[in-house]
Amino acid sequence: MSAFDEMVRPSLARIGAPAEGYATDHDAYWGSGFFIAPGWLLSCAHVVGKGGAAVCRGESAMSVTWQERTAAGAWEERAGTGVAVLLAPGPDSPRAFRDPWPFPDLALVRVSGADDVRCLWLSDREPGARAPVGLYGWSLQTGELGIRHGTGELSGSDARALLLGGSLPIGGLSGGPVLDLRHGSVIGVIKGRRREEGVAVPVTALHELLDLREGARVLREVLRAHDRHHLRLLDDPSPYANWTSIQTALPGHVPAVSGITAGLRARLYGHLAELPPPAGAGEVVHLVDEVKEQVRGERLRSLVLQDVRTWREGAGLLYGLRTLDPGGGGTLVDLDAVLLYAAKVLRTSLRERPRQTDPERLRAFAEWITGQADGHRHWAVGEAIRGLLEGVAGGLPGDTDVPTGGYDGYGHGYEGHGDGGVGGLPSPREPETPVPARPLSALPGPAPAPATPVPAVPVPATPALGTPAPVTPVPGTAVPVPASPGSGPALIPTPATPAPAPPAEVPVTAPAGPTVTTRTDVLVKIGAPMYDGRYPWRVQLLYDGQDVTPVDGDDRGVRAEGLAGALREPLARALSLGDHGEHLAGIEVFLPRKLFDLPVDEWQLVPGTGVPAGNSSWADGDGDADDDFVDERSMPLGLRRTVVIRDVRRSDRSPSPEWRRRWHGVCKGPLAHAALHGRPPEEGHPAGPRPTGTYPYYGALTALDDACVPVYCGPAGSGEGQAAMKDALMAGHSVVLWRRDRHDHGECADFHRQAAALLTAARHADGLHGPVRDLRIRLADPGTADAQGLRGKLAVLFDPPDRPSYGTEAMRPPPLAAPGG
Repeated sequence: MSAFDEMVRPSLARIGAPAEGYATDHDAYWGSGFFIAPGWLLSCAHVVGKGGAAVCRGESAMSVTWQERTAAGAWEERAGTGVAVLLAPGPDSPRAFRDPWPFPDLALVRVSGADDVRCLWLSDREPGARAPVGLYGWSLQTGELGIRHGTGELSGSDARALLLGGSLPIGGLSGGPVLDLRHGSVIGVIKGRRREEGVAVPVTALHELLDLREGARVLREVLRAHDRHHLRLLDDPSPYANWTSIQTALPGHVPAVSGITAGLRARLYGHLAELPPPAGAGEVVHLVDEVKEQVRGERLRSLVLQDVRTWREGAGLLYGLRTLDPGGGGTLVDLDAVLLYAAKVLRTSLRERPRQTDPERLRAFAEWITGQADGHRHWAVGEAIRGLLEGVAGGLPGDTDVPTGGYDGYGHGYEGHGDGGVGGLPSPREPETPVPARPLSALPGPAPAPATPVPAVPVPATPALGTPAPVTPVPGTAVPVPASPGSGPALIPTPATPAPAPPAEVPVTAPAGPTVTTRTDVLVKIGAPMYDGRYPWRVQLLYDGQDVTPVDGDDRGVRAEGLAGALREPLARALSLGDHGEHLAGIEVFLPRKLFDLPVDEWQLVPGTGVPAGNSSWADGDGDADDDFVDERSMPLGLRRTVVIRDVRRSDRSPSPEWRRRWHGVCKGPLAHAALHGRPPEEGHPAGPRPTGTYPYYGALTALDDACVPVYCGPAGSGEGQAAMKDALMAGHSVVLWRRDRHDHGECADFHRQAAALLTAARHADGLHGPVRDLRIRLADPGTADAQGLRGKLAVLFDPPDRPSYGTEAMRPPPLAAPGG
């Protein structure tokens, strides 16, 4: 057995029926598992499931056996008792106990007596194509129980599964690790085999445990223990190698592939483990994108969706990062990027969650990053890091003026008072001067480039949904300008007083306010129905109103009644990536006019958890509704977020002059209102023949003032409402309000009054979202609605003409990968 295999051996365990007193009718040996943190074993749910439902629920124990090297160098067995803590899918799921057990088929087991066990290193990124792998586990294939090892390669993927070629798994190896031999990290868990290939669960599927009850708390505890364990081994006097020392000599960690050493990575992850976890994937991805833009001097959004849930995975996205040189390849800048990322993570954690970390650990992390900055080969990287940590001074977290929103201690992000710009509501705190994007990659010399004038950059006419105004550069910051060909961007400093020398000791405090960053919104596009009545759909992320990343889609489509179910998971995934800091991603829903009454604002990301209308048990504190309160995903989307309707066919055409003129009118304001059908609001829907002709409402709608918003008391997806909406779009109207539920005609006067009050409060188009959300909140409570005379379910068309044609931007190939990366 090689030195590499010797490293795996003490972490590999076999799982079986418990010893005496826990006798079962099942086989004594069930499968394999491996330690990922002291006392924590990872395996497959179907392996644990062999013990029955009681074992899966943690009500009965299992035996766990592993080997340990003695002081004399011999191997001897140790045993402990294991209790299942998390299974996905769990034993109460209707999908459990099937053959094969459905994905993700993972189990976390707490093992007594294993607090000093050696653990494997979990990968922080998705595996590369055709990666050489090692497969490990316990087997009875030869008739003797023992450790089996084979080599192969990652041959591809099938849905969520990894496909393995070469040495194939056999019975008993299920639950064992799949190791990437280039990087020395676990990339998967062996699940089983087909006729000609093996199947494994990627370790990234651990994310699905976060959605289980207690899943976020347990998994984050395990991952924190994993990183602390490997940090502790760096200073272990043991004569035997640890994973960090082994990884140093592997192909994936040579200097030509990455400037980040295995030791630096282990120390960084040990520090990151002490911080509160990110509120969601969006918080991590946005910091990564900021860093990439800063070190490259150019924004290049990833076309691949990155569902990362931990700070360490964010750092993993930066490994092997290179500058975007015209000829391909580029200079390796991943060390610069990772150190900047670490500083940004520390700053973000102090600003958003200052009271949730030991101040001494925060200070130690700040001192470590500052030490790395002081020793960095490029002066600009060190300056940027010190600039990020410059506000991290003074006292420790605990000041009364420190913001506390962003994390509730249960793994769920939440907002402060206001919505960070979405909905037009201001933040309660003044924004902090943003840390400027400074391209750092092309600065080999000890001094900055000479100053030259920087031309003004034009601002797009129509910003993204709720985008804050552009920020004016601040004296003392640096502005990127092109440098000589092949050298990358350079820094042009603006006049400022010299920065003071950094203190010997870096005290820690929270910065004064939020950093202004990019925004991300979600696009939902539902196309025209196909011949069988199915509607194709797509979900996309929109960055700063310009760049689009696809999330999911189905060209085969679903029927209208199935759209909510089909879109729930991809919409939840997209929103988790769009939410970051104090920004809640807005939702723009492109619909054919026939579906304009689709109640997207009432959809929930967690099905079946809402409180039915009129149910007062929630307000009285009775029932189980309190359990839903900590998960904002159980709320209707329109109560938290900006949710607007857009016309899918209109968006494909060039804007007409009327459309542009009326949009400028509603942006300028003040907003007025008029009935969509042209009759006095108090008439409601009188009996009698409807207007006839090809464009029965066009004349009245054309005569309205440019700042006037048509209002309709009734559904807009059929009948008179659909015909009037068609004429409103032809007349160029970009904002329309209507009531999408059916009702008594006598309520129309009240509906028009509340619409008029809403428009008066908004004053202009960008101020509309906050009052709309507030009205939806009041309408959702029957008691409040009755007391205030509120009526109807409000729908909003918000359809500006000057947004880019999403998905039609020119594309460029990504930079070439590093050798062996």
